[in-house]
Amino acid sequence: MIPLISSLCEGPLRVAHLPRFWWKNLLHQAGELDEDYPYCSGGLDTHVLGLLKLDKEQTLQHLWKQKPDYLQFEAWVEEHGALNRPSIKRWNASLGGRTHYIPAKIDETYGDIGFDKEEVIEVSSVLLNCLQDWQLFHRSCLTGNAIKAPVPPTLSSIDRGRLGMCQLPRTWLKTCLRAKGLLHDDYPDCAEGSLDQRGINTLKLDQEKTLAFLRDNLPTYLEFEDWVGQEGEVDTGAIEAFNTRLLEREHRSEKLEDIHATLGREQTWTSGVLLNNLEDWHYAHQAVTGR
Repeated sequence: MIPLISSLCEGPLRVAHLPRFWWKNLLHQAGELDEDYPYCSGGLDTHVLGLLKLDKEQTLQHLWKQKPDYLQFEAWVEEHGALNRPSIKRWNASLGGRTHYIPAKIDETYGDIGFDKEEVIEVSSVLLNCLQDWQLFHRSCLTGNAIKAPVPPTLSSIDRGRLGMCQLPRTWLKTCLRAKGLLHDDYPDCAEGSLDQRGINTLKLDQEKTLAFLRDNLPTYLEFEDWVGQEGEVDTGAIEAFNTRLLEREHRSEKLEDIHATLGREQTWTSGVLLNNLEDWHYAHQAVTGR
């Protein structure tokens, strides 16, 4: 399976990339990680271990043998590593500004995405890596048969494509998974009042037409963005306002209670982004470990 948790995602410890590292290793242990994805690369995976002063082999063995859920893994990290807050803040800030400049890496990501090097000059590592993941997921999972049972949509609300809009990639993923009968039962696609619906409205799109396009065509994410550009209104100011509301949103009391109950935790967090991520990762852990 293609790992859709991006390097920008953080858990309660606020360490970017740590959730992706955790998820890749759970998939690897289960024999489900796509063969083109290393479970512990010499790049960000190794760097995040160094940042937290974690022993590589000890950490890998813990993940493979204990198969912890994400919150259990963070508790283990706190016990066995070191959290230097200024270093972590620098690390998190650096990930958003990374670029791909090595020709071989450009060739790889552009090739997987389908970009023409004579026409595209994008170098943002975050964007290119996300688009690469989504393109490969579309190929192997949405139009292929790499997924055999319903899964949670581990693509986070914070992730953005070329239009720069949060939630839109997640809306694409959920709707396409539902069309294939592969979306986890706990997740609606475009429920009334949802972020999916608000995002569609922000882009001045007709909801039923949008959902029908996704369900009937199962487009790649970039094909969907092209369609959005033709059918809707891409207002940068409106998108920025939507993103700000999404990133700062706190869940209402009943949603806080529901997600904390799912996680088996006392009410601790209020951030909508964090809680939705933790809920995704909880269900993903269940799906891959059978627990």
